[in-house]
Amino acid sequence: MLADCVTTLTAAFGDPLDGLYLYGSIATGQARPPDSDLDLLALWSSPVGGAEAVAAALSARHRSTVRAVGLAQSTVADLESEADRCFLRHYCVLLAGRDRRASLPRCRPSRALADGFNGDLPALVARLRSQVEAARTPAELAIAATGAARRLLLAVATVESVSHATWSTDRATGAALLAEHHPEWRFVARRAVEWSAGRGNPDGVEDLLRLGDWLAEHP
Repeated sequence: MLADCVTTLTAAFGDPLDGLYLYGSIATGQARPPDSDLDLLALWSSPVGGAEAVAAALSARHRSTVRAVGLAQSTVADLESEADRCFLRHYCVLLAGRDRRASLPRCRPSRALADGFNGDLPALVARLRSQVEAARTPAELAIAATGAARRLLLAVATVESVSHATWSTDRATGAALLAEHHPEWRFVARRAVEWSAGRGNPDGVEDLLRLGDWLAEHP
């Protein structure tokens, strides 16, 4: 599957593809086929079009093995961002192209780094709330709850870990830190872990979105 993704993307885009990297559960050995995603990062020397369509075709081709082939995209110019440099150096595995990781500095945990990983949290929460509100069936609500839980627990992990002089992007670690230091969110944190794994009844997902609102205001 990885070989097919490399061959397909390099053939489709050629020189503008500076490097293709793997990250996520397959890179860490924690994937659970066929429920896990295949997470790829394309680092472009210059912006290209049509990458989403190629990723969709790869998803369809490998649906029996992974839930989806996700293709995050960035450019070499974006490596001016501390968060992008940190992500590439510490979370990605090179599959093809030029390996830029060794030339990047090691990252120091900070709230600025956490904010770089999370982006605009109020806008993120608004987008996740819209996805939940747009769900029309229990299956659609479950998908929206899973996506919201995964994204918000990542934010929880980064914000809470730097608040306590460490660093983590692990969702379970984030939930544990939240429960320990903010016990009023303990129940929501436990349910979010279940939702992030695609388990549990998604009723009550509004509580998760309220957690997102709180996190966006959390100093």
